[in-house]
Amino acid sequence: MSTNQPITSGATTTTVSQGISGVRIRSPRGLLAALAFLVGIPLSFGWQILFGSGAGTMIHFVLAAGTLLLAFCVFDFELPRWMNWIGCAAGLALGSIFLLQAVALLIPNESLHYFAYEVLGQWPEGWLPDVLILWLVAMLVLDSQGKSRILGIVAVSIAVCFELYSHTLRFLGTSPTEILRLLMLLLFVWLLLESTKKPQLK
Repeated sequence: MSTNQPITSGATTTTVSQGISGVRIRSPRGLLAALAFLVGIPLSFGWQILFGSGAGTMIHFVLAAGTLLLAFCVFDFELPRWMNWIGCAAGLALGSIFLLQAVALLIPNESLHYFAYEVLGQWPEGWLPDVLILWLVAMLVLDSQGKSRILGIVAVSIAVCFELYSHTLRFLGTSPTEILRLLMLLLFVWLLLESTKKPQLK
């Protein structure tokens, strides 16, 4: 009895302490990703309005940071593992493109600029956000609960409609008004709420 008791009580103590003293919010990386988009993008637009230049580099660094954080936060949510890996791969690829584009604006190199914008900035940058939005749709359906689910339905619906609208305009040879892209920020308001929920003890 003296041999089994320390093992049982020790295991119980470890499980409880990990559940109580662990991370107080569901996804710290998701919180940082949401804040990067919500704060960084409006700041970049404000910078452009005030100073007239430099916003392009800043916004690409912000997009790179937010997207890379989003790529790693997917594993904090209860989705099938293969879905999380697809979301992670799409986030890493898109974040790398944004980072390369920011570097291309800082370094005056025609080859680098061509590769970052004319090659990666066309089909890959146009379709990788759709993969991330599909991952957010899956999170809404499979893992979102409570009052934040209502905001998620609204935010994801707007994002899906906007992407369909954007692809239709691209097919017709035009592009959507940039101000409409601000509607996508509602996605990150929802992500912030989902990330700051208390983790469920198992």
